[in-house]
Amino acid sequence: MKGVVFRQFLEFAEKEFGEAKIDELLRTTDLESAGVYTNVGYYDHVEMLTLVTALSNQTGRSARQLLVGFGRSLFPTLIAGHPQDGISHAFDLIERIHGVIHRDVRKLYPDAEVPDIQPRSRDGDREMRITYASGRPMADLCEGMIMAALDHYNKLEDFEIVRTDSKHRYLYNAEFHVFRRD
Repeated sequence: MKGVVFRQFLEFAEKEFGEAKIDELLRTTDLESAGVYTNVGYYDHVEMLTLVTALSNQTGRSARQLLVGFGRSLFPTLIAGHPQDGISHAFDLIERIHGVIHRDVRKLYPDAEVPDIQPRSRDGDREMRITYASGRPMADLCEGMIMAALDHYNKLEDFEIVRTDSKHRYLYNAEFHVFRRD
């Protein structure tokens, strides 16, 4: 994973729990990088999971809650680097993730391992089914980013997200059924 994601996670955690808690986290967690991340560096995703687990143990907040919250906080940073032309709904953005956004990421960072996030069906602005597949178990992070996209373009409270997880060999899969509440 890119170092910028690790740095963003530590910023998120510091805002949530304070600088002292993050100092303790980095001091007491056995990390290959020793908790030093550069924006352009690459780090094993297992290190992110180690950080999340340790922070969960220290704070009592579940790893799922931490990753969803982190996804929500990460979204504005990631979206800021991509053009918004023609996007008026979160579903428009989600349709561009695989074919446009992740393609551009791979051009800039050929070694980047991006998850496969694909819209499977869409009913206008009312409903969308999205699949997530990755060798990394980060569907919670994806869910947080979907929530942030709904919040950014629409009103999150107008939508419901139902998620189904599965694992096939080395892939972690999730399907998100996002639909407007009536």
